[in-house]
Amino acid sequence: MQLTSQSAQFMFRNALWRYAAKTAVVIDGESYTYKQLDDLSSNLAACLHAEGVGKGDRLAILFRNCIEYVVTDLAILKLGAVKVPLNEMLSASDVAYMIAHSGAKALVVHSSLVDKLNKAELVTTDLSIIHELDDVGKGIDDAHKNWSDFFDGELETFEWLPVAPEDPAFILYTGGTTGRSKGVLHTHGAMMINGLTHVMNAEIGETEKLLLISPLPHAAGFMLQAGLLHGACVHIQRKFDPEVVLDTIARNKITWTFMVPTMIYRVLDAYDSTKHEINSLRTLVYGAAPITKVRLQEVLDKFGPVLLQLFGQTEVPDFATKLSKADHLDERFLGSCGQPILTADVRIGDDNGEPLAFGEVGEIMVRSPYTLECYYNDPEKTAEVYAGEWLKTGDVGYQIDTGHVFIVDRSKDMIISGGMNVYSSEVENAVQEYPGVKQVMVIGIPDDDWGEAVCAAVIPSDESFDQAELIAFCKTRLAAYKVPKTIEVVDDIPLTAYGKPDKKTLRAKYWGEQSRQVN
Repeated sequence: MQLTSQSAQFMFRNALWRYAAKTAVVIDGESYTYKQLDDLSSNLAACLHAEGVGKGDRLAILFRNCIEYVVTDLAILKLGAVKVPLNEMLSASDVAYMIAHSGAKALVVHSSLVDKLNKAELVTTDLSIIHELDDVGKGIDDAHKNWSDFFDGELETFEWLPVAPEDPAFILYTGGTTGRSKGVLHTHGAMMINGLTHVMNAEIGETEKLLLISPLPHAAGFMLQAGLLHGACVHIQRKFDPEVVLDTIARNKITWTFMVPTMIYRVLDAYDSTKHEINSLRTLVYGAAPITKVRLQEVLDKFGPVLLQLFGQTEVPDFATKLSKADHLDERFLGSCGQPILTADVRIGDDNGEPLAFGEVGEIMVRSPYTLECYYNDPEKTAEVYAGEWLKTGDVGYQIDTGHVFIVDRSKDMIISGGMNVYSSEVENAVQEYPGVKQVMVIGIPDDDWGEAVCAAVIPSDESFDQAELIAFCKTRLAAYKVPKTIEVVDDIPLTAYGKPDKKTLRAKYWGEQSRQVN
């Protein structure tokens, strides 16, 4: 078998061999060994290859968190196909757009998500093969196979189709918080280094018991692969429930988990030290959005020194910087997203991409062996996102002389009020310090006098919440132009399909058809 030493294929092949007898995945009470994953994925790869799916073909997968996702993920790697992972929370319109834009030839879909497929729209795409995996419900039509159809009888073997380092590995679509999702293409060579980066920086060991609860088509999928590369046991939950999370950690002695901040907040609110024994937890990795300082301290107080923060994005998954567990205990770094990791270089750039001095605010820029190859079929946006070899992240921040990076805002989320820049994270941290606030999201809304005014969407912690008191509280902590002019009491903070706070959705309520320009 010829496998290039510069792709991720040989690493996964070796892991499946090395850990064959170990439990790899636990889901819905069922356990699967590494050998079972190897056999099942080879059988699926053989079946798909017999139908014409091969190296370089785009293969879209639309799944909930399930064993079918894990098996299909490995089958795509064996086929040398290009993975197009689709999130279950996407709309039917988004799914159709991504299938069409990526040029997907084949789709494997979970039976419970067939309503996400608009057959009329799919007729106009390159999609020619659709398979439904799972025995629940009926297929899209008689031509589409269920999971059992692939695995009845003796399992087939499959010889991995070798890939080169420059071959495309996957097209992952951005969260779309600032416009139509872009297809981010990464190569096999880049993903080899990225896989090793995840194992090392996420601190995943061979004896680890991982718990994954966020959607596998996004950041959690990288953590899944990292766990499998290092022989860990990965527990997967289909959906997020804070009580179930706490019970699972206690019952299965989970040592490692990954969450977005919104999940952490809900777990904190559900946690009861008299009910939940979670001393086994050594590592809680978080990312996708910053945690306010008040909530971060609450995690340390309740769960101990378990926090590890990553900063990355679809264009540089998932690690550009890392805030270590030790750094979380140092007051100087509590607002930081960490230092550059060994496989990434980070600097702060001005409007022309030129480096700024320590302490100066500008755009966070990254260079690494695994920054995106390109935005698929969009050379103009690819050119825009690069300044030479440096990737422009769209995040605004500064760096201090220890290398630690502090994010102050997304460039498109920065509020300009009366000509003054207001960074929403600073306002959010101040508002979160008020005892009556459970969660907050800050945006800019139209204002005739100021251009934009600061608006805070707040989830109160109890019925005694007083808006006037909150504004008075903020006036003691923020410059006058940064104090929220409007407080909106909400039941929930809107989230994107990837679990990030969705400021675009909240802004739409105020801006409507108006054009919002941020320089």
